[in-house]
Amino acid sequence: MPRHSPTRRNRRIGDWSGSPPSGPDQEAQVDLEPEETLDGTPGEKPGDDPNWKPAMRTSRLPNWIPRWLQRVIHTGFRCGVIAFFILLLVSLSYFMLSLRYDIKEIKEMPERSVIFDIEAQELATLHGENRRLITREEIPGFFVKALQAREDKRFYTHHGVDIMGLIRATMVNARDWSFTQGASTLTMQLARNSFALREKNLHRKFIEIAISLRIEASYSKDDILTAYVNRIYFGSGCHGLEEASRRYFGVSATDLSENQCALLVGIIRAPHACSPLRALEKAVYQRDEVLARMVQEGDLSDAEAEKIRDSELGLRSRQETPGGNPALQAVRRHFEELVDDREIRDGGLRLRSTIHSGMQKLLESETADLLKRIPNAPQVAAICINAQSGGIRGIVGGRATESTSFNRALDARRDLGDIFTPFIYAAAEERGLQPRFEQPLSTGRDIGSEDLVRLAERFGFEGPFLQGDDLFRGGVSATPLEVVTAVATLTRSGQRPRTHFLRDLRDSGSNPILSIEPSSKSMFAEHATRAALTMQFPGGEPRLMVGINPAKTDVWGVSFGSMHAICVWVGHDKPSRLDGLEVIRKEVHKTIQRMALNLMP
Repeated sequence: MPRHSPTRRNRRIGDWSGSPPSGPDQEAQVDLEPEETLDGTPGEKPGDDPNWKPAMRTSRLPNWIPRWLQRVIHTGFRCGVIAFFILLLVSLSYFMLSLRYDIKEIKEMPERSVIFDIEAQELATLHGENRRLITREEIPGFFVKALQAREDKRFYTHHGVDIMGLIRATMVNARDWSFTQGASTLTMQLARNSFALREKNLHRKFIEIAISLRIEASYSKDDILTAYVNRIYFGSGCHGLEEASRRYFGVSATDLSENQCALLVGIIRAPHACSPLRALEKAVYQRDEVLARMVQEGDLSDAEAEKIRDSELGLRSRQETPGGNPALQAVRRHFEELVDDREIRDGGLRLRSTIHSGMQKLLESETADLLKRIPNAPQVAAICINAQSGGIRGIVGGRATESTSFNRALDARRDLGDIFTPFIYAAAEERGLQPRFEQPLSTGRDIGSEDLVRLAERFGFEGPFLQGDDLFRGGVSATPLEVVTAVATLTRSGQRPRTHFLRDLRDSGSNPILSIEPSSKSMFAEHATRAALTMQFPGGEPRLMVGINPAKTDVWGVSFGSMHAICVWVGHDKPSRLDGLEVIRKEVHKTIQRMALNLMP
C-alpha cells in the first residue's frame, strides 16, 4: 500500500503526529510548508491538487473588525452585487418596453379644426380635440414659475426623474401602504398623458420613467415644456393652455394675468373637480395653494402674493363661453360633405368660409329684433349671399335659443306666393312672350304649367310644384337658399351662381387641401332677366319684396340687390295660419329694408 502524508486540510482536521502547532505564526508556517510523503520524498503542492480548498478564506477586511461584522459586510456586498445585476436587468427590460412607444408623438397633438370668415376672422371651432397649439415664446413667464413651484421645482436640473422627490414619495407610500404620492416630474406627466399610462402600479411607473428618460435625451427642456403646456388637460373640454385661456378668460395665453396663470396651474391636478366654470371656490383655493408654494420657494413675497390674490380674476360666465354658433352648423355640414371622415376626426384643419362676420351679426341681431316685434312667437330664417360669387355671407336657421341642428334657411320648404311673380315675368320673356304687368296669373297661363316648371328649375327651384292657377299664384315649395339663388340669377343677367360656404381648406401647416372657386351657369338670356326686374321694380334699387303665400301660413321678405341677395322667412314649423299678418308683413319689410341698406356698398 502506498504511503502518503496527509494534506494540510487533513492536518487541520486532526491528523497531526505530535502536538499541534500553537500561535498564529506557527500555524502560518505549517500552512506554507510543502507537502511530503512519509518516506521524506517531496509530495505535491496544495495548488497542484485540483480538489484542494483552503479551510478558511482570508478576509481582505482589517483584522480589527470582528468576524461577525466581517460576515455581515461580506453578505451585504454579495447581496448588493446581486441587486445591482437584478436592477440592471429590470432597467434593460423596461427600456426595451419603452421602445414600443414613439416619443415623436409627444409633439404630435390633434387640434380642433377652425372656421374663419372671408376676412380671416375666427368664427368657430369644430371636430378634433379642443386644443390650440402655441410656441414656447407664447407661454407667460409667470405661468412657468408657478408651474415649477407647484409641479416640478427641479425641472431644469433633473434628467426626467427627480431622485429626491422619488425617494420622498417612496417613503410616504411605504408608510401609508398606498400610492398617495407620485413624485411625477413634468416630463413624466407628459409621458403619461401622451401615451395614456393611467394605471396606478409599479409596472406603469417604471415604463413612465423609462419613457421620460428617452424624452429628456431627445428633446430640450423648452421643447418638453411646450409639449406639456399644449397637451395637458385643464377641464371643461379644454386641452392646452391656449384653449383654457380663451375658454375661461376670453384672452390668449400671452395676455394672461398673474392671477389667471396661478389659477390655471392650480387646477391641473384636478381639472374636472376644480373647473372654475363649475367649482370656482375650489379653483380659487388651488390658486391660493400655488401662490403659497411660490412664496415658500422664494419666487414671491407675501405682499406680492396678496396683491395677486386681490387682483381681478376676469373669469367669463358660462353664458359667455363660446359653444359654437348654431348658424355655423351649415358650414360644418358643407365641410363634412367635402372632406374625408378620417381627416375630420383628426382635426387640425383650417377652413376659410365665405361667411362675413359683420353680415352674420347683422342677420342675427335683425332677426332677433324681428321676433320681439311680431305676435305668436313664430320661427324665423334668413340668408344672405354674394350675388356675384354665390358665397354665403350670413345665415340664420332659427331662433338663437335653439340647440337643434335643423336649419330652416337650408331645409324648410314653403310655398312662395307673391314673391314668385318676377320669376314668372323672366320665364315669359325667355319664351318671347310679353309679361302682363301686375298680372302673374295671366302671364303664367300664357306660358303654361309644364314650361313654367322647367324654367323655374333653371333658377334653382326644386319644388314640389303645384299645377295650373295654383302654380301661377306662387305654389312653389322652396327653401330660403333656393330663393336667394334665384334672386342672384336675376340680378346677374341670367348667370346662376353656385352657392357655397367654403372658400378653401388647409391643414395645420397651411398647406392647401381644397379650394373652391366661384362658378356659374348661364340659365337665362340677359334681356329676359333685365326686363323682369324692370317690370317688377320700375323705380330701381333698393328692390324689395314682401309676400304672403295663398294659405296665409308664411311671410317672405326678399332683397334683389346687385351685390347681395337676402331672404327672410317667418312661419311655424308645422304650417298654420299666421295671426296678425299685416303686422308681420310690415315688420318683415322694415327688417329686410334695414338689412339691404346696411349691406349696400
